[in-house]
Amino acid sequence: MADLLEPFAGRDSPLAANRLIAHFGSLGRALAATPEQLAEALGDDRKLAKSILAARRLVHAGLREGVQRSPVSPLDPVFRSYLSLILGNATTERLHATFVTHDCGYLADEILAEGTTGHVEGDLRRLLSRAFDLGAHGIILAHNHPSGSAEPSDNDVALTRRIVLIASSVRIQILDHLIVGASRIISMRERELL
Repeated sequence: MADLLEPFAGRDSPLAANRLIAHFGSLGRALAATPEQLAEALGDDRKLAKSILAARRLVHAGLREGVQRSPVSPLDPVFRSYLSLILGNATTERLHATFVTHDCGYLADEILAEGTTGHVEGDLRRLLSRAFDLGAHGIILAHNHPSGSAEPSDNDVALTRRIVLIASSVRIQILDHLIVGASRIISMRERELL
């Protein structure tokens, strides 16, 4: 990790790497940290925290560009890599939505809610309002499990079915709900849980 930080931290990279690993436990969790968490872990080195955040935004933008260029599919490895990067190492559950046109063209994607280490509650009003604002015909939901397991919980299934029912009543299709774990992603559609 110190080698990766060296362009940003110079000769202080071993110290910065030790601080990040001690605070977060892994490179992935450090890269998924909020700006406040990074600042806390790095102490007074706000310049390094800003550099890490800038590098993360650059990688996110590159992957998002790949997602935007072709029809969005929950099965697409590029799309799944993008979701793994933005959700896979988060220390709290985050609900993410990707909004698409009738032919699965990309419109937008965003984190809609952040919860605790074991639960996130989506705001259905916000989800549908955003879909209407964008003129979306479909939504791909995703959320992470900080535990590392990608298995959908009973609560995940119940919430998703409620969202599917309400969204379909206003002619918006929930195309899938992906559960992002540490090393895999499970599709609730493939599991026939929608």
